[in-house]
Amino acid sequence: MCGLFGVARATSDPCPERAADVLAQLGRLAERRGTDAAGFAAVAPSGRCKVVKALGAFSDLWDPARHDAAVRSARVALGHTRHASQGAPDRLANAAPLEAGGLVGTVNGDLDTADFCRRFPHLPALRGETDSERLLLALDAARGSSRAACGVLAAVRGPAALAWVDTDRPDLVCLARGALCPLAVARDGWDNLWWGSSPAWFRQLDTASGGRHGFHVERVAEGTLLVVAAGEAPGVAAERLFVPTARPGDEDLTGIWVGLDPLDRLAFERDARHVVAPGPRVVAAEDAA
Repeated sequence: MCGLFGVARATSDPCPERAADVLAQLGRLAERRGTDAAGFAAVAPSGRCKVVKALGAFSDLWDPARHDAAVRSARVALGHTRHASQGAPDRLANAAPLEAGGLVGTVNGDLDTADFCRRFPHLPALRGETDSERLLLALDAARGSSRAACGVLAAVRGPAALAWVDTDRPDLVCLARGALCPLAVARDGWDNLWWGSSPAWFRQLDTASGGRHGFHVERVAEGTLLVVAAGEAPGVAAERLFVPTARPGDEDLTGIWVGLDPLDRLAFERDARHVVAPGPRVVAAEDAA
């Protein structure tokens, strides 16, 4: 499955270059969840968005001399590593971050595309071929309403976790966890608010730094939409719940738990809130990105 990571930067952080370094380290850790493509989006306070992505691993993409400055000046940065299933792996249009209408977003998941298209038959034409783009286009139509966004998320059948920003509201980032796909948030010692597909990534970075980052990590529950307000000390401005839906066999996708410690996996599984509805049985541990 794909890897998600990112940050809502604290304007009070006296050392913004630190955020760029942590983002790069998260990108390298997220390679365990996909090396077909990688990318990040840096959203400035003005709403201007710089998207950088390429085929291959995040380590091959990231160039501190070229990319540090964009992250240092960003209000929000979203990162992604891709493990392709829906959509050709050699098409950059299928790689994330994806721009969909006024949104820029990253998705980890494997949606029942036929069912989603029946529920949302009038979406704009795709630039690529992925279910992730369809989901973001549906969320773009729900811009400005967290209730409507939850309606879109509740219509998804299959594993999903995602992060997106409305470029008209660059002070906000939306984080959502549907069925199964793990998602964690972490606050560091300088009040930056981070997210990632694995809680273990933040513990590993803290251990490697001798505890300097001071990450406080929490799992995001299934069926949760968090609206995070960036600023001096980013925090959750709104939280909404929805009922996520999985298909028969989704629970057996071993790729969902790549990069997680066994105890983290048990904790996520113990707190499951999804329902299982009829749908095509999943036969491969793949992720659409």
